[in-house]
Amino acid sequence: MKKKFFSILKDVITTKAYAVRTFASDPLQAYKFRVFISGIPSSIGFKSIGGLSREVAVVEYLENMFDYTHKLPGRETVGEITFERGMYADRTLENAYKSIFKASSAVRRDVTINITDRYGAIRRTFQLAECWFSAYSFSDLDAESNDVIIESLTMQFENFL
Repeated sequence: MKKKFFSILKDVITTKAYAVRTFASDPLQAYKFRVFISGIPSSIGFKSIGGLSREVAVVEYLENMFDYTHKLPGRETVGEITFERGMYADRTLENAYKSIFKASSAVRRDVTINITDRYGAIRRTFQLAECWFSAYSFSDLDAESNDVIIESLTMQFENFL
């Protein structure tokens, strides 16, 4: 009886448990990010960023002897990116948008987006090249609402670095 008990106890002690994991293996959370746009103070924070995407076009090619088309990878295209934040009295984002109409200013900018873990360590970085602002807007004004006015800035970019 003692031998059987110690045999079971030995199996329990040597069994590996895989239920414990570290925070490094957790997925990244959407609310932990930093944005750096050249020409805009780094103290400006954003509520959300949307539209960060890339896609390879599909080129279809039909040859005479085949009953189907060949699908080939084409050029890569990127989406437009939208930055949103609560509206403040300063006009930093509006002035950044207006800069595209002034020929003397450098219109194109570089953008870096850092996604961090819960402790602030950078885990992913996206660098965007040849960025310029294409739209500026803000949410509707409503005398019956308690909502914060959200200003939105849309930016075009040519490629990921």
